[in-house]
Amino acid sequence: MKVIVQHNFRDKENDLVLRTAGEELEVSRKRAEYLANLQLVKTVEDQKGGDPKSPIEAQG
Repeated sequence: MKVIVQHNFRDKENDLVLRTAGEELEVSRKRAEYLANLQLVKTVEDQKGGDPKSPIEAQG
């Protein structure tokens, strides 16, 4: 699950690496929930879909 750091913190699970505000991380759902409860990160919902494979498909 992707998260975006809201406040600088030292990551205990990754050798106390300093995580800075605005940094994007990939973490497990459980870890994301834990960090979000501490208000250190904001979770990013996985986006479904996206751009079509070719411009022809976009024309309808």
